[in-house]
This record gives sequence, structure tokens and C-alpha cells, in this order.
Amino acid sequence: MLDFSWPEIFVILVVALVVIGPQDIPKIMHGLGRFVRRLQYVRFALSQQFDDFMKEHDLEDIRRAANARPDELFDEAAADEEDMAVEPMKEDRHERQSS
Repeated sequence: MLDFSWPEIFVILVVALVVIGPQDIPKIMHGLGRFVRRLQYVRFALSQQFDDFMKEHDLEDIRRAANARPDELFDEAAADEEDMAVEPMKEDRHERQSS
């Protein structure tokens, strides 16, 4: 998700303490916690809606098949792409010079 190291988190906390002030830190942390909780709920709700849609339209077997062997699907797509590749035309130097 987010790639923060401990020293970076410490610097952010010190800057927040200096900029915001010690009295307002608990209020802001509480608001931030509520915001994160809402984001988690929205993510869960969207996931549930997606799963319900898949079940409603009988697409669950397609989803399982795609998740079961994604490497095979990519290998097939790569093979198809290689088959469709066209080699560039090589120009003959003698033909260009005589023109």
C-alpha cells in the first residue's frame, strides 16, 4: 500500500506536532480514523456489490477460471502476439543507390 519507513513516519509526526500543535492532534487523529473507517466501508460495499453482480449474472465461474490460471492466459496472449508480429522489410542498398 503506502511505502513509508519508520524515520519518514517520525518526521511526519514531528512536523504535524509543530504545525498543528499538541492540543489539536487528538481531534485530527480522531477525524483521520473516521475517514479511514469510511474508506474501508466503501471498499467493502463496492466489493460486495461486485460479488453480488457476478453471482446475479452467473459470471462467478468465469471469475474463478480467470483467477485460477492467469499465467496461462498471459502466455496464450503472448504467443498470439508473437504469431502476429511482422518482420520489418529490409531495403536493398543497391536498389536505393540506383534510384
